[in-house]
Amino acid sequence: MISIRRARALALALAAALALAACTTIPSSGPVNEGNGAVSSSEPIFPIAEGPRPGDGPAAIVNGFVRASSAGFASDFAVAREYLMPNAAASWDPTAKVTVFDSTVFTTDFDEATSVVTYDIPVQAMLDDSGRLTEAADGTRETLTFTMDKDANGQWRIAELDDGTILAGATFERLFTQVNLIFATVDETVQVPELRWVPQNTAVTSAARELLEGPSEALAPAVHTGFPATAGLEVDSVVVTDGVAAVELTASSGGDPNERSLAQEQMRLTLASIPGVRAVSVTIGGVPLGDDSVKLKPAPLPGAQAAAFVNGRLGLWDGVSVWRVPNRVGGLPEGSVGVTQGFTDQRTAWIVDHSALVTSDAMAGGTESLIKITDDDPAPTAPMVVTELHTGFDLVAPSADLDDWFWTTERAGGDSFVAAKPDGTVATLEVPWLRGTTVQALAVSRDGARLAVLTRTSGEQAIEVASIVRADDGTPLTVGDPLAVGVDLGPAIDLTWIDSLTVAVLGEAGDAPSDLWIVEVGGLTDAQKAVTGALDITAREQERSIVIVDSQGVAYARSGTVWSKLTTGPSELAYSG
Repeated sequence: MISIRRARALALALAAALALAACTTIPSSGPVNEGNGAVSSSEPIFPIAEGPRPGDGPAAIVNGFVRASSAGFASDFAVAREYLMPNAAASWDPTAKVTVFDSTVFTTDFDEATSVVTYDIPVQAMLDDSGRLTEAADGTRETLTFTMDKDANGQWRIAELDDGTILAGATFERLFTQVNLIFATVDETVQVPELRWVPQNTAVTSAARELLEGPSEALAPAVHTGFPATAGLEVDSVVVTDGVAAVELTASSGGDPNERSLAQEQMRLTLASIPGVRAVSVTIGGVPLGDDSVKLKPAPLPGAQAAAFVNGRLGLWDGVSVWRVPNRVGGLPEGSVGVTQGFTDQRTAWIVDHSALVTSDAMAGGTESLIKITDDDPAPTAPMVVTELHTGFDLVAPSADLDDWFWTTERAGGDSFVAAKPDGTVATLEVPWLRGTTVQALAVSRDGARLAVLTRTSGEQAIEVASIVRADDGTPLTVGDPLAVGVDLGPAIDLTWIDSLTVAVLGEAGDAPSDLWIVEVGGLTDAQKAVTGALDITAREQERSIVIVDSQGVAYARSGTVWSKLTTGPSELAYSG
């Protein structure tokens, strides 16, 4: 499913292609010629920079400057500087930030009294000088000012302007690409990605440089990096020859042997994901940075079987059939909601009567110890035995992390998160920023480094993502300050991670198909529709694996652009997480 903004960009590109096609015709006569069968590769289309024309007025100069600035990301901004007075050309920093705007709705105005051109634009997103993107809500506008003057030849030029560049949305998606910088969990075993946006034509060099700079401030406490603060590139660019990216580092870029090997693995994983790079060589003074002793694994995928609440019992769905625990195990305690399961086994956890976080290992034996559900399943005669991990007043449905800590918090009035292990160990993490919010749902990322929290404050819906600081053994220590992600969200009830950087958010149920938002941490929000009466959401791997359960106990999955029925019976389903 394509987001509204992406769809608009594609529409603009299609219009340009159609216009180009209209300039040519298919021959209807003449000899038949044999082609060589070769098809040229698809390459990014970069804007063409044109300098100012004699006699251009102030508004035309600013418009030309904006177009030439766009082309500068594929060159060196030299043509864009032709629109500036010498002092401005020398001081202007085009990469300080990028403002992405809707090219179809903007206005320019020139005030003759002050010689100022104002450029009023609808903002889609902002990009800082390290490639970190912040989305803007619909309706966000920004007014930029350009102070004009005439040069020695009497031609209008820009004398004063803010640092940075503005790009139309369609142009931004052609010029920039996403790159995942790879860091490590505190035990240095699992990859933790951070999304950045870099110019396509300098993607390899930009990604290497940003990796050396380290993680963002919000993520830094939750991850390790092998590069010291003094690390840097020995030369200005990373050269790719025959698919091999050669990264030459300064002498101060290496730490101890383990740090050097971790750093080498990070650089390999980061650059190898960029098209055109098949191998990475990292050296200091011609000597390899580290050995291959450190290997970072991807975050674990949830298992193929989803825990379930079905017919008043604990059960699971294996992708084909729905199973339940035998009668002797008993039924769910009254008021059971919010089932989840851990990563290392099929231990489950949920909330009972809003106030107790409980766990059970009744499904540890898998389907061999379970029974397929039938239409005439007898009602449970007694509640099952569960282990109580934590009690509260009104607890949020739990989420499991890769170390099988089960996380929850108070729905309202709380100021801490609680993480509990099945062995009874409990960690309470004070979080002042929770005060005054209502929490609908929470979910720990699969690498264990982030916590996504669905909150509502004074009627405003929000998703906040915070880093989880852990001890070397995985024990949660603190939760960092939140980073707001996602825009233009309506009332929502649940969320789930669908990969290491993407969260799916389920809107409130109603008489029409529920809203569904796909939110990329560090990226864009894609607004979609789910099914009518949706109450529960889970996912295993990316969008295609999203499963939604409605109020009638029917589970659906995406099939192309529609939702198809998977099974009937479960009131809740949950993959690991």
